[in-house]
Amino acid sequence: MPFGLTHHERNKRRNESGAPKRILLTNGRFPVTIDLARQLKRAGNTVYCVDPMEYHVCKFSNAVKKSYYVDAPHIKPQGYIDGVKKAIREQNIDIVIPLHEEIFYLAKSGEPEILDRLFAPDFKVLLRLHNKWEFSKWLKKAGLDCPETWLCKSKEDMLALDLSKELALKPVFGRAKSGVYHHKPNEPLPEDIPVSDEIQYVAQEWITGSAYCSYMVIRRGSVQAFAVYPVTETLDGSSCVYFKAIEHGAIRNYCEQVAKNLPDTGAQIALDFIESSEGRLVAIECNPRATSGIHLYSGTTHLARALVDPNHDPPSLAKIGAHRQVAPGMMMWEKKDVNVKRYLQHQKRLMSSRDVVFTTRDLLPVLMQPFLLTSYYKICQERKMKLPEMFQWDLTWEPQGEELAWARRLLEEEDEKEEEGKKEGDRVEEVVGTQS
Repeated sequence: MPFGLTHHERNKRRNESGAPKRILLTNGRFPVTIDLARQLKRAGNTVYCVDPMEYHVCKFSNAVKKSYYVDAPHIKPQGYIDGVKKAIREQNIDIVIPLHEEIFYLAKSGEPEILDRLFAPDFKVLLRLHNKWEFSKWLKKAGLDCPETWLCKSKEDMLALDLSKELALKPVFGRAKSGVYHHKPNEPLPEDIPVSDEIQYVAQEWITGSAYCSYMVIRRGSVQAFAVYPVTETLDGSSCVYFKAIEHGAIRNYCEQVAKNLPDTGAQIALDFIESSEGRLVAIECNPRATSGIHLYSGTTHLARALVDPNHDPPSLAKIGAHRQVAPGMMMWEKKDVNVKRYLQHQKRLMSSRDVVFTTRDLLPVLMQPFLLTSYYKICQERKMKLPEMFQWDLTWEPQGEELAWARRLLEEEDEKEEEGKKEGDRVEEVVGTQS
């Protein structure tokens, strides 16, 4: 290391190269986490993780050198932050890669020790991309197509909508199908929608068509890794359990425009799309973090290099036709409107695709599944939750009270600055025009 540099300067210089890194993953429980850990190790990196669960799949993986048992960010945010800082110090971590909504706790921590290493957008950018209302406004400003969207702060706002239209009703802060309602034309609104000023919703134009998911790594306005896959096999109509990389030029172009409009951001960005039969392509929401698109790089170092090397070029594209499955999920697939042809298609995918967790090079995570399931169900009993809810609850970010008010003020202040900047620009143009 060059003499006389501070730890921050040494870390920054090291991270600006493509040399192997010491990487911290911010949870260890998801299939995505263990898959990414294996890819990063395959590329020569040393991988660590933290998790509020004492036992999880990465704890038993040979791809992870050490797992730290930490407080849950949803329950004890500062305890989680302290646990991450401890791991960073003890292991001299170069990069922190977020996997789920713990990204919000880290991005707003204000801790230089974390922020200097965090591969994530600035908190204000993160907030705008995650908030479904703010994201729809941002897309329009960027000149990108999205469904017509209305903000609802009360049941009265919802009743004022044109209920003759088909709509998707979603909480502005939400994930997957949690709290989502499908309003069909001229039907009454469900009585149990918990909309309020505290829990704001969006009403989104319902667009019928084919669903796709994209995943990309971006830096300095450019795409450094990219994958897209159709939504075919799901647990609930939303949560994918089968992934097959395809070519889709229009989605890639759309994603490249998103990246260009985030010139100061280094991040993982995932977009969900609907493409109508008429060819209209719209993004319906954004996950500014890791998603299942990571599985399309399984067994390679292509994504790992894009995540580790800031100067990675050309972009790592998922190999067309690459496919993976979450085997337990495929066996619990949504069987709605199934006919013989559809059943046989599902069985073919199930029998011909590799599971995202199973590999003979790292068998212990699979062998420990019965123990892990027992541990998970014990937690479910303690928290009185079903497994899908329990599995992510302690990592979720659901701002309330003062924290919610603070987050809203941040966005309002940013909007005011942008508006003032536009006015100043208009004044300058007016003066220049007068002088000429």
